[in-house]
Amino acid sequence: MNDERFSHQTIQANDIRLHYVIGGTGTPVLLWHGFLETWYCWRKLMPTLAQHYTVIAPDMRGYGDSDKPDNGYDARTLVEDFRQLVVQLGLRQLHLVAHDMGAPPALLYAAQYSEQVLSLTYLEEPVLLSHVLQQVFQFTPEATPAGGLWWWTFALAQNLPETIIKGHEREFLTYFYNTYCHRSSAIAPDVINEYMRSFAAQKGVSGALGVYRAVFESIAQTEPLAQNKLKTPILALGGDRSLGDRVKMMLQNVALDVRGGAIEQCGHFVADERPNYLAKQLIAFFHDVQHPTALRS
Repeated sequence: MNDERFSHQTIQANDIRLHYVIGGTGTPVLLWHGFLETWYCWRKLMPTLAQHYTVIAPDMRGYGDSDKPDNGYDARTLVEDFRQLVVQLGLRQLHLVAHDMGAPPALLYAAQYSEQVLSLTYLEEPVLLSHVLQQVFQFTPEATPAGGLWWWTFALAQNLPETIIKGHEREFLTYFYNTYCHRSSAIAPDVINEYMRSFAAQKGVSGALGVYRAVFESIAQTEPLAQNKLKTPILALGGDRSLGDRVKMMLQNVALDVRGGAIEQCGHFVADERPNYLAKQLIAFFHDVQHPTALRS
């Protein structure tokens, strides 16, 4: 992304080096990517948001140009990574926008630092509650189209994924983009090249799979939210060719103010497939959260 408003930075946080991209002015918005992505998944969205907000798009540990340690991929540790980034940047309040496996730690962040999180946008990811995931992982034709969420359990076979994927990183990535986008061309070859740069690098595969290898820790960290629901406003969105309005339904288990629904003509990779629509939804949501009386008058 060639935009002079943005700069690449690195910072030491929680004993690792984090890479992030920052630009714009106004209330901060932290963009939290998911599995098989990096900060780069937000590239289409960032210029629009930067007209109104300060945009921060980090690489999670294990991804992109951030460090890829052997452990620390549970949701609470990922929260602490970005929390230390936010503190060092001197940010007091912010909006969180999170996709895929970036969404569960973002949910915990909003719960733990509710006075500082103005809003949370939760995109295309199940909520990590045992009873929700048991429904998602049922061995039925309805729950297992295209193999279901096979990579969640595939990741738990230590070392085997690295052995199988090595030398076939492009095919692995392309499978997901072609299968889970409404249009298979939504993620272009040059974008895949950017993801390949770090995914095929040393510890790239194991780093990416870390969020799944720590998923049972993350589930245990999420379960208490069902008994102590968030009051933070949440925008829950899913592609109508993917999770759709089920994202909103799942989040109602853990939050009191959940808005949103399904995005038409969209699969899993929302920021790539419907960036303009997503930008409009975010800006309207942020405005409503910060100026609720003005919007209703």
